[in-house]
Amino acid sequence: MKYRVFTIVIFCMLCSSCRKLVQDEFPEFENKVTVNTIISAGDSVRVYLAYTDELNANPLEIIENAEIKMSNQDMDIISFTHQGEGLYISDYIAQVDDILNLTVAVPDEDVVESFCVVPEPIEIFNADVDSYGWVSDEGVASPLVYVKIKNDVNKAFYGVVYLRYYSKEPHYNLNLDNPDDPYYIDTIYRMVEDYNAIGTISNINESGEFLEKEFGFIKSFYYSNTISLAYQVKLRSVDYHYYTYLNSIGAYEVGRNPNFTNSYVIPSNLYSNIENGYGIMGSYSESETDTIF
Repeated sequence: MKYRVFTIVIFCMLCSSCRKLVQDEFPEFENKVTVNTIISAGDSVRVYLAYTDELNANPLEIIENAEIKMSNQDMDIISFTHQGEGLYISDYIAQVDDILNLTVAVPDEDVVESFCVVPEPIEIFNADVDSYGWVSDEGVASPLVYVKIKNDVNKAFYGVVYLRYYSKEPHYNLNLDNPDDPYYIDTIYRMVEDYNAIGTISNINESGEFLEKEFGFIKSFYYSNTISLAYQVKLRSVDYHYYTYLNSIGAYEVGRNPNFTNSYVIPSNLYSNIENGYGIMGSYSESETDTIF
């Protein structure tokens, strides 16, 4: 009996020694300045400003009283005009190889800074699409996109591949000059879906003369198998920061919306290159193919 009592006492002592106070109160969420600007070669520069907020907060609090300063590699000062709704626009047209430095000052906030370099466009050496070349996990036959570009091993390249769809439809025209054959048929192309990103590509750790990659892509629309499709492929050359940001989106979304198939996934943040704030400052230039029939 004494042995049992002694055992119970020891067990209680062990359990009590393992207790730990768990805080159920957390500090309030701290709003920080968020800067989003994706700069395209040949287009004017736009900057969108808002504050971060708690998860799923909508709409975000926009910033209307910021002072934005930007300069390029020639130390030209680029001015911005506030358009409302957190949007600031400049008349400056970004050029390939521009080195753009951004400073954002908001009253009572730390100064926010970032920079980017506008990459040169890379021509697509060859591209092809097999409408039913890839089968998804759901067993759906889907397009397989093949892209081939020349690889400059002396220069880092980061890119995003986009695909656009057209339906090829017969068009019947009245032929008044030939009563025996009153109609003639030609083909018209109707855009089914505009460019959608289907994957990223990079030459990091690639030493060959060419860079080749295939992308299996699930269609976001339904169409009859009797309708033929035509395609266009677009390649965006993006800077390192934009490339890293785009690649972080998938892991961020998976960690944000866990389910029984990915419960082991560790949540991750979106990549940001904004000092003293959040968001992304990136840039790109682009090239596209002729229509692929």
